[in-house]
Order: sequence, then C-alpha cells, then structure tokens
Amino acid sequence: MTHQRRARFAPGVRPARRSALFSRVLPFSQVTLLLALLMAALLVTGCGPKRSITGFPGQSTQEARPAPQQAEPQQPRTVTLGTPYDSKEARRKLAPGKNTIRGTATARTPGGEVATCAGKPVTLVPVTAYSSERMFAIYGSDDKGTLRLGQGAAPPPVITNDDPRYLADHPQTVCTDSGTFVFKDIADGQFFIVTGFTWLTDDKKPQGVGLMQRVSVSGGQTKRLDMKP
Repeated sequence: MTHQRRARFAPGVRPARRSALFSRVLPFSQVTLLLALLMAALLVTGCGPKRSITGFPGQSTQEARPAPQQAEPQQPRTVTLGTPYDSKEARRKLAPGKNTIRGTATARTPGGEVATCAGKPVTLVPVTAYSSERMFAIYGSDDKGTLRLGQGAAPPPVITNDDPRYLADHPQTVCTDSGTFVFKDIADGQFFIVTGFTWLTDDKKPQGVGLMQRVSVSGGQTKRLDMKP
C-alpha cells in the first residue's frame, strides 16, 4: 500500500492560505447569475458595445437609421379600344346647325380658391361609338367625369390604338379670362364637352382636373353648362 507523503516546510514557515475566491467552487447557476448581473450593469452605465451605422462595435456613436423609402412612380394603365374610329361619321355630326352651347368650367383648390379654365382649350366631340368608349376608358363614364391631374394623382391612361384623326377632327375654343366658353352653330345631336386646367399648390406643385360632360341640343336652343368636378 502506497502512502502519500505530506509536504514538509521549513521550521517557522506556514503554508500560504488559499484565496477565498478559490476556497470553494461556485455552483453553475450562481456563475450564470453573476454574469447576467455584470452585463446588465454594463448596459445601464453605458459601457456596453456601441452600435454604429456599419454595424461594427466601437466605430460610431450614431444609431443606425434606415434609408428613407422613395415612392415608386405610378405606371399609367394602358387601354386598347375595341371600336374603330369613323372619321366620316364624326365630321357629319359636326355639320353647321342652329344650336349654341355656353358654359363655365371651374374647380375648387385644396386651399379653398376657385380655379377656372381661363386661357385653356375646350373641345367639342360628337357622341359616337368610338368617342363613348374612349371617354369611358379615361373618365370611367360616358356621361360626366373628372380626371385628377398632377401631384398625388394617378397618371392618365394611355390608349394604345388611339386614332390620330380623332383630335384633328374636333373643333376647339378657348376659355375667356372669366372661365367661360361658347360653341355656336351646332347641329342637333349629342356632344361631349372636354377641358382641363391646372394650378399650383402651396408647395409649388402642379395640380388640376380634366372635366368631361355630355350635352344634347336640338331645335335651335342654347344649352348652358356649369362644369365642375
């Protein structure tokens, strides 16, 4: 049987006392708790790692900020008309007559002011299968409609097969300074009156409306319109 030998020390020399920290081993749960308390203290006093824009500790005292989101521009919807344009029909309905159409076109701005069609063109369009389908595609109606323009508005639809003769065939007039217009010598029948105008918002951004309204005349009458959104 092997006997362990005790270490001998010189006379008068006592063995050094072990540090109290190592006098006993702490349980695992207490070690975990101490570490958690230490990390909490560091965070409260501001000694923890600093977040930077790049995401690496210690490089900046600025907090990371997300990049501003840029609004994507709206894409205009496309429309393909199913009715062919009949130029002869439109010209026939625009033959001289004895009727008159007078009107005004106005809109109230977000600031409460009244904008008019002053200096802007107004178009007279006879009602045909083509023009009715075209108006419905743009305004969502073939009776009366408003198209919002400018800031915050969806872009006007693009007609993929619009006939270039359509606009060339139709007469126009210009609104007066007071926002009035007149078409004289109009034949009996139904017509669309179309105009549009814009204004500037408080932050100098353009905004406006396109207006369309159907009107019927006959027997040499004078029809008056008050076009508004």
